Amino acid sequence: MNFIKIKFGNNFEEEFQRAVDEVFHLVSPAFKCYECIWRPHIDVYESTEEIIVMADLAGLNREELHIELNRRQIKIAGVRKMISVVKDARYFLAEIPHGNFARSIILPAAVDAESAVASYAEGILIIRINKLPANKTHRILIKTAE
Repeated sequence: MNFIKIKFGNNFEEEFQRAVDEVFHLVSPAFKCYECIWRPHIDVYESTEEIIVMADLAGLNREELHIELNRRQIKIAGVRKMISVVKDARYFLAEIPHGNFARSIILPAAVDAESAVASYAEGILIIRINKLPANKTHRILIKTAE
């Protein structure tokens, strides 16, 4: 499902025109689309030692990907540019999404962010992250007050 995002800024007419363009693009791809938003498909797998995140990102260059990771969440963001095969072509069907995307996924367990390794081949991004031990305890030393 696509959402229409209307944000009124300093130039009301320009923002309104962009919103109208996006509505007409949803009705018929022959209309120009100002900004498309898409959500790539993501799989998350869990084993006893690691968490594996796979993202379907066909058509992106590795340099256009941005990945952020902390102990409980991963964010994958980037942009897929529109591929124009023929100039001034009239579309009869346009289903390949393009534009900016950002996905934030809550991980099923705490992970060691320093252990993350990412690979990207044939349109699939694979990120492997070691889990932190769930039963590991950390002893806290108590200092004397001075």
